[in-house]
Amino acid sequence: MTKQAKWMWLLLAVTLTASSAHASIEDRYLLGDDMPNALVYLPTPPDSMMIAINGDYARWIWGKQQRSTPRGEQASWESKYGIVRMSTIYSDVLGIDISEDNTPNIYRFMHRAGDTGAGGVATMKSTYFRKRPFLIMNEDTWGQYDRYDDLKNSSAYPSAHTGCGWGTALALAEMAPHMQDTILRRGYEYGISRVIVGAHWQSDVDAAMTCASAAIARSRATADYQADLAAARDEYMQLKGLSESDMKASFPTISKILDAPSSVDDYSFVGDLCTHWQAKELRSTERGAQALADEAIDDNYLIGMVAACSPVVTISESETPHIVMLIKTLKLSLNSHATTLKTAFNRKRPYNQLNEPYTHDSEMWHQYSESAYPSRHAIVGWGIALALVEVMPDCQNEILKRGYEYGESRVIKGSCYSSDVQAARVMAACDMGKLHNEPMFKILLENAKTEYQQKLDEASIESIIASSLLNDTLWYSINGVIYDIKPTIPGIYINSGKKVVVK
Repeated sequence: MTKQAKWMWLLLAVTLTASSAHASIEDRYLLGDDMPNALVYLPTPPDSMMIAINGDYARWIWGKQQRSTPRGEQASWESKYGIVRMSTIYSDVLGIDISEDNTPNIYRFMHRAGDTGAGGVATMKSTYFRKRPFLIMNEDTWGQYDRYDDLKNSSAYPSAHTGCGWGTALALAEMAPHMQDTILRRGYEYGISRVIVGAHWQSDVDAAMTCASAAIARSRATADYQADLAAARDEYMQLKGLSESDMKASFPTISKILDAPSSVDDYSFVGDLCTHWQAKELRSTERGAQALADEAIDDNYLIGMVAACSPVVTISESETPHIVMLIKTLKLSLNSHATTLKTAFNRKRPYNQLNEPYTHDSEMWHQYSESAYPSRHAIVGWGIALALVEVMPDCQNEILKRGYEYGESRVIKGSCYSSDVQAARVMAACDMGKLHNEPMFKILLENAKTEYQQKLDEASIESIIASSLLNDTLWYSINGVIYDIKPTIPGIYINSGKKVVVK
């Protein structure tokens, strides 16, 4: 990274929000373009002219009602940002005293993961200014650690607190998979606490969980993350007297992590209803046509989605068999888990509940009886996207955008409510931590990474060869460095479209 780029990111860290000033950008696993850009894959924040904003208002009312309860006391206490509060929360959850002195490896891992999760919201947060609920509702800050003057001039969308909390939870769930449900639940609650105290809208929290999921997924491709994860895991196992066999776990349990979906008798349901009606307007547009096409969930369609995101490497059975195998395996695992998740709640689909016609008869036979919550398509699409950002980091923003859109298509079609899709994205991120603890999955992932890098290298050399044919007086290194005369340093070079060994 150049000095100029480094200073630009340091400036962004200062101006992000007053509440996130506790975080140091140098602690993040990702800087600059390595961080997924939420401006590409996330929608803009809802505004007052959109009927979907009613869902945020309904959740604000719900949150305000919690303030006089024990849950409200918890939310106020959780208004404290960053590693200090994370250490207290997870000391209780994991049964160890987490501190920089007592557990330096776990502390470091949590700190960096939390700051990375918060960093995932930075670009979006600095681009759009959205007023916080307490300002719109003419209230003072309610969280005991929130300060009015600190928050009034910082954007609500997305929530940096939530990004930090969810990033920490995802990392710790990967470190201690046998405790994943409890860890992830606390990370989820930390975000919802921002709604209760009136510092954020529900859509701010949802967006932040999406951003943090993308940031942690991409971080897994870095050597620093893997080294910190291994050190933290070893430290945890030693302190708890655990072996590897004690750490094994099945897939996360949705009823232990997320709240039940709103019923039609719950006024929070207005959010899903308004989003449904707003999405219906898109059905006659090009985006509506895309939503119809996205009904497909077979291997070839999913492979094609990924292939469309790669302008350089051809993703196909013949060209990239390891990447294709990874996609197929992910589809199988995520689809199977989605079936299990849907048994926890029996929620009618929008077109059933609202007595609307359905556009594709091919799905009717099972969708009338299958729960809408969480969305199967969104789990599969977002889960594949989170895994592929590790394999194809140069295409990460396009992959995340397509994975996000694939889930949104279910809302446009009327197959799922917005909360069904959001819950699916959360569970897909949870599933990734579980899968990264499976030896076979890690082998598939590494094979796919190696294959993609080889294809990139081949494409780069082919491009250099093509350039050298047009400029036969120039010499090129295999890395693309251009020489006006024949190089004197020994190595392999390209001249006039041919590889030449210089001794």
